[in-house]
Amino acid sequence: MKRAGVDDLLITGGTVVTMGPAGTVEGSVYVVDGRIVEVPSDRRRATTVIEASGRLVLPGFVQAHVHLCQTLFRGLADDMDVVQWLRERIWPLEQAHDEASLRASAELGIAELLRGGTTSVLSMETTRFTHASFEAAGALGIRARIGPALMDRREPGTEMFGTTTEEAVAALTELIRPWHGAENGRLGVAASPRGPRNATPELWAECVALSAAYGLVLHTHVNENEEQAALLSLDPDGRDVYALERYRALGPSLVMAHGVWLDDGERQLVQKSGAHICHCPSANLKLASGIAPIPDYLDLGINVALGADGAACNNTLSALGEMRLAGLLHKPRFGPRAMPAARVLEMATLGGARALGLAGEIGSVEPGKRADLIVIGRDGAHSRPVTGGDPATEVVYSCRDEDVTDVVVDGRHIVGDRELLTASMTSITAAAERERAAVLSRCGLPQGQCVGSDQ
Repeated sequence: MKRAGVDDLLITGGTVVTMGPAGTVEGSVYVVDGRIVEVPSDRRRATTVIEASGRLVLPGFVQAHVHLCQTLFRGLADDMDVVQWLRERIWPLEQAHDEASLRASAELGIAELLRGGTTSVLSMETTRFTHASFEAAGALGIRARIGPALMDRREPGTEMFGTTTEEAVAALTELIRPWHGAENGRLGVAASPRGPRNATPELWAECVALSAAYGLVLHTHVNENEEQAALLSLDPDGRDVYALERYRALGPSLVMAHGVWLDDGERQLVQKSGAHICHCPSANLKLASGIAPIPDYLDLGINVALGADGAACNNTLSALGEMRLAGLLHKPRFGPRAMPAARVLEMATLGGARALGLAGEIGSVEPGKRADLIVIGRDGAHSRPVTGGDPATEVVYSCRDEDVTDVVVDGRHIVGDRELLTASMTSITAAAERERAAVLSRCGLPQGQCVGSDQ
């Protein structure tokens, strides 16, 4: 029963893909005070009503690896491998951010994510100004776990070096009080050493301790590039996952982006530890990193989520695009039934929720869970005729970002009739254009070297 003075919301008349025990049901979803109360529901009235007749209703997509700080760099670093990409473009550009440009980058990225049906993200920022990304996430309404990139030693090849250990720990801890659990738990802090070799064992120990003390997600990059993975295997700590085991970082709180080149021993360690892998197929192809053997990981029982990575290496932030690619990419090697659409859709919903430690709160449309919901239209030529079969195949293989008509996060209507309701897209894009020009003027690289691919 609705309590007096509490706003409620009704998504009515859709085909609800619950991703839970109820499967796919016809009917309405009733939300009170940000939580799902009934599905299907026979209610007809609420403070906010979203008409979904003839449409699909799903849990919002969860992306477990993005870089909101890189949205302004879209198209500036093409046709490179990841080592050159970081050394010659991304690291100089990230260092050129100020508070205003980072805020503009985060706002543009979040707007794109929300309009494409992504309601939750795990984002690794650059070393400074992370509060600006939190401010953007708070204002625009996305659910997010965000952390600064923590680096206190130089990584071979990329030559990136961030700060001292003390400065890195301070950058993380100063975010916890104002942002961890903010917005009724919608926002949280992630401890994000950029990689096993970007951070010293001492910094990893601090991050592991803070993760345990405050319930922070641990977020890092692992075995993205084959040559880099082989080079790092010569380090005394060994390959990435062996190093993470030594640092006592392997466990259910750890999300490892990419995992393209895990050897057999590393796979077993990941499986036993309960750590998560985030598959980023577009970025791995664009940077020529390779194709992670995701069906093998899933068959081992490893939880796999999806992520677009950053707009600098994708170049979009589309969850639907990553789903389609993940569904197709592995079939030539593993067979046509290796990645059925339902498996891919689970990676984009419950798989991401598990990675963020939020499987009890989001990832499926079930009573008691937070109301992070999306509505997808089926009126485009690319969606017709509607098959009447498994809606997962429609979502994974046919749907596009522009088909997302409505987005609800924490019971709040964020996107309506395909338009962002929490901010002006005109203002967001204008700020992005202005701040991108400012970053380019500060980046310390000749203008022609920053733009395009002249290698």
